[in-house]
Amino acid sequence: MAGKKEGERTKWLSGGKNVDDLLQGDVDHTYQKMFSWWKLNKKELFGPSFTPADEEVIHVLVDKFEVKRQRVEHSTSDKFDVKRQRVEHSTSLAELWEHSELQLAVLPAPHQLAELLQKPLPFRLTLRDSVVANRVFSPNGPLITCPNLTLWMDHFLVLSVFRRPEATASNTYWQCYYNALLLIPISLWHEKGFLVREHRYLADETGTTSLRKRPDYILQYKGLLLMRGEEMSSLESIAKARAELTTKMCRWNVMLYGDLPYILGYATSGSDLQVVAIERSDGPCRATVILDFNIFEDKAGALKVFYNLAFLLHKMAKLTKRSDACDLVPFVPDENEKRKIVLLDGFIERTIQRTQSGGEMDVERLKSVYDTLQGLDESSPVTHLQTVEKLSVKRDGRLVVELSPIGYLRLPTIDELSEWLRHMLTALKYWHGCGYCHGDIRWRNIVLVPTSGFSYWVLIDMDESRQPNTTTIRWNHRYHGHKLRFQHDLCQL
Repeated sequence: MAGKKEGERTKWLSGGKNVDDLLQGDVDHTYQKMFSWWKLNKKELFGPSFTPADEEVIHVLVDKFEVKRQRVEHSTSDKFDVKRQRVEHSTSLAELWEHSELQLAVLPAPHQLAELLQKPLPFRLTLRDSVVANRVFSPNGPLITCPNLTLWMDHFLVLSVFRRPEATASNTYWQCYYNALLLIPISLWHEKGFLVREHRYLADETGTTSLRKRPDYILQYKGLLLMRGEEMSSLESIAKARAELTTKMCRWNVMLYGDLPYILGYATSGSDLQVVAIERSDGPCRATVILDFNIFEDKAGALKVFYNLAFLLHKMAKLTKRSDACDLVPFVPDENEKRKIVLLDGFIERTIQRTQSGGEMDVERLKSVYDTLQGLDESSPVTHLQTVEKLSVKRDGRLVVELSPIGYLRLPTIDELSEWLRHMLTALKYWHGCGYCHGDIRWRNIVLVPTSGFSYWVLIDMDESRQPNTTTIRWNHRYHGHKLRFQHDLCQL
């Protein structure tokens, strides 16, 4: 409780039986600052005996709790009333995992996910909307206090009541409502030490979002894709948003899903929300609708779904058996002083910068290298080298190359070793046949390309490629100082 004493600044009251009872209940006082739109600016609310100054801030914490009142009697007939049990402990977000962590050996089928995501929370909290709270929590669950979860849920409830957007509001405006819901699982994951990476791409006016097919929302854990989202304004149909879940990233999903049979996705049209399962496929894929509702009309459903998402996605990450993943994050540049790599919708864009040390001559050399690689793909069968989809030199001297396929680093097993060696010798046979040494054979430049039927290894990164006996090795190489020849590639392999 916070109160105002005459002539003093606002502070915690330090006396009184009611305050003592509250503090003995071990109620957490570390409440975060209230949102500015909760401000009470009607002076009549404070009564006739007290009038606040215009700039004076008064914080009032009302903590509703129930105390079981029992008279000590010799009779044992009194029964404990669970609906009036006293709150004795402030529960942290980390402790909520003890209530809700899923005990699954295998992932449920997509048609079983609706029941799991709509499951009532196995405890009770006091929310600002008691009607919503009655539908969110299990009626027989223990009454607990968890200030952080209460804050996030109340935050969404306040937004949904007091900040309803106009019908013509942009999808960027609508994102604040879904950010409020996503804050629930994100907070739970961080308290668990389950450090996911989320990437949101705001709409722009340059056409980049459309041309490069950037997903609106991506959630990853150690390179494993767990969830995607497509968000649109209420002026667009939700069918259009759902369609983008399958047209975007369709060439990545075998690599980024690990061995998961599906990932989760969501599509929005204003306040209309669909939760879907996106199947694993390197061709056309389906998005099976799991749930379809309106987050304003079913606020309790929205809170349940996003709370339960935390535990489902955590279990998905733990059940996958793949230990390696692609280091590239979709649409996030991996950049150093010489080059920039970006994983785009169906290819990797490699941009070679003109450096002070290399300058124009180095760009010309690399253009010749990638021109040769592009020509090789047009005239040869499987080479186990990358394919040049497009090659261009920009006005500022940058060389931009679009490459495919996309793979990730994984060392071969003993059973795979002969196949791995055959693939790499095939790659060198074709590249040496073009009159070039690779110049930089190392584990990070050999990637596994997964497909639905089989997987194969590809040799990548031709930036140090040169014709034999023309260059002294001055880069990070075992044979530094030697004249680069074909034999050096074989020794490195």
